[in-house]
Amino acid sequence: GSATIDLAGNGSPLGGTFDIVGTVDGRALAIGQPEIDRLLADGARIAISVLRDESGIALRQLDVTASTLTATATGTLASTGSDVAATVAFPDVSVLGPGYGGSLEVDATLTGTPQNANIAISGQGQNLKVGQTEADTLLRGTSTVAATLAIADEVVTLQSAELTNPQVTARATARVERSQRDITVEARLANLAVILPEFPGPVSLAGTAIDTGNAYRIDLRGTGPAQIDARATGTLAKAGGTADLQVSGTVQSALANVFIEPRSISGPARFDLTLKGPLGLQSLAGRISLDGASFSDVRLGIGVADLAASAVLANELATVEAGGTLRSGGRVAAQGTIGLAAPYDADLAVNLTRATLRNPDLFEAETSGELRVAGPLAGGALVSGRIDIVTAEIRIPSSSLSSLGAIPDIRHIDDRAEVRETRRRAGLSGGAGAAGTSRSEGPVYGIDIDLVAPSRLFLRGRGLDAELSGRLALGGTSTNVIPSGQFSLIRGRLDILGKRLTLSEASLQVQGDFVPYVSIAASNVSDGVTSTVRIEGPALDPVVTFTSDPELPEEEVLAQLLFGRGIENLSIFQAAELANAVAALAGRGGEGIIGRLRRSFGLDDFDVTADESGSTVVRAGKYISENVYTEVEIGEDGKSEINLNLDIRPGLTVTGRVGQDGETGLGVFLEKDY
Repeated sequence: GSATIDLAGNGSPLGGTFDIVGTVDGRALAIGQPEIDRLLADGARIAISVLRDESGIALRQLDVTASTLTATATGTLASTGSDVAATVAFPDVSVLGPGYGGSLEVDATLTGTPQNANIAISGQGQNLKVGQTEADTLLRGTSTVAATLAIADEVVTLQSAELTNPQVTARATARVERSQRDITVEARLANLAVILPEFPGPVSLAGTAIDTGNAYRIDLRGTGPAQIDARATGTLAKAGGTADLQVSGTVQSALANVFIEPRSISGPARFDLTLKGPLGLQSLAGRISLDGASFSDVRLGIGVADLAASAVLANELATVEAGGTLRSGGRVAAQGTIGLAAPYDADLAVNLTRATLRNPDLFEAETSGELRVAGPLAGGALVSGRIDIVTAEIRIPSSSLSSLGAIPDIRHIDDRAEVRETRRRAGLSGGAGAAGTSRSEGPVYGIDIDLVAPSRLFLRGRGLDAELSGRLALGGTSTNVIPSGQFSLIRGRLDILGKRLTLSEASLQVQGDFVPYVSIAASNVSDGVTSTVRIEGPALDPVVTFTSDPELPEEEVLAQLLFGRGIENLSIFQAAELANAVAALAGRGGEGIIGRLRRSFGLDDFDVTADESGSTVVRAGKYISENVYTEVEIGEDGKSEINLNLDIRPGLTVTGRVGQDGETGLGVFLEKDY
């Protein structure tokens, strides 16, 4: 940036006296600190008027203006006694950048000599924000702060300090008795639920810090909901460089959820720690344990109950041992070491014992195996080992999951901060598509895993029942898994309209997002025509095709396959059965072949839908004259119904229906647009 400085006055260099009045005007000033640079971006002005003579320094004026910040100071500075007052007003803290907000005003005074002086500070903030959700919550409302400090023999000591707002009150007072200085500390959070809604109730901290000369002897205790009951005793050097502290107690592990989201943990935790030596992880030792806890990771679909875990801390290393029951079935256990400092180097062995892994829409598998996690957990670790599939069932859904299409981007209007925070924790802060992108966030690990299924890997759904075996090698990284190998057919069949076709080919490969890719074929020979049904594509939404030798249209192939005759020779009921078969294979859909069947039958409408109970309904409709439309409905249970619509004139229709069970109905419908 640039600045213009104007000074006027007089002085004596030899006598050290002066009388100066001046201004400094800055433009686009920057010092390389983002918050300060934003404050100075629109210009800054300093106005000063100061006198120095044999009695000391008289600060007649010191005014600083930058953006919405104003600061003033006046007073005298002298070796025999000083008296200075300053005020800082900051009505809009948001100019510091995104995340900041609220207003702040602070007053300060200094009285005394440079060797012995008193400093008093008081201030008030309104709805202050610093860009950290939990801190912003605690600073909501009006916050007041007051503190007094003393300077004695050029050493600054705290006399008293107090912070109050609707959420937090904290006080520290010092008292001197028999040359001993005692500091009493009291702090209270009115309701822990403002940070963790699961744990309502106040949290309090109380104790003393006794000045022993070179150190403070500390005795503090904290209590509150979430089973918080902790005590810290020992000594802390005045210089803050070393400590000899013992910290022990209990706490509800769910307090950590705010830091490990979207994962969550719950259950009582006990800790017994020491900090002896320099303030750092190298001085931390002790033990942390969990018993009867539970853990879940919604993104991975993993839940662990009856979790017992312990971590022994020493030499910047945690030796961990944990085990629990998977909510889906089976057990998981882990043991090894994790570094306490970045990049958190780990060497962990993970054991799966008949562990059930489940995706309700796609698969269920019982697995056993051993995995090893070696390397930095902050990114770059290698996950390796072997997983044996004891038994697994992969289901091809009866309806296409993609039939509804992708959820479009959603623009949220006037949503509250709490709603935005919930979306952020769910990985949806960037709109509907963010959930997919959030999967690539975080550390990336290398993958080297063998997935082995000697047998009992079943592929079922849409009339298919196949058993496969094989081996799959998973390589690449956690964000770009590269599979090689496949699972191949042992035996299998395809049931369609009472006909059982033996599978001639079946394979399963794993592609991106671990969605299996299936390739299945079944054939039948009738009247010299070899008809083949092929199901191929992602297991969530495979494509069904029909081919033959010699080559015929798909609808002809299916008619030959099921009824041994051409499509032109099928009755209306056989046509309905044919459509039902297509729906079963294609997942209650398949517009392409349904459309071709409609054209082949010469119908105006031909559809396969589901009724309120989820059963398949085949509907065929045709105009038998210009104003008479008839429609036949055949349910999966074989029951049929005939509907007849007579358009008397525009807007007036008479309808009638006759069911197979003899039930009839008649209706008159009047339509008017206005």
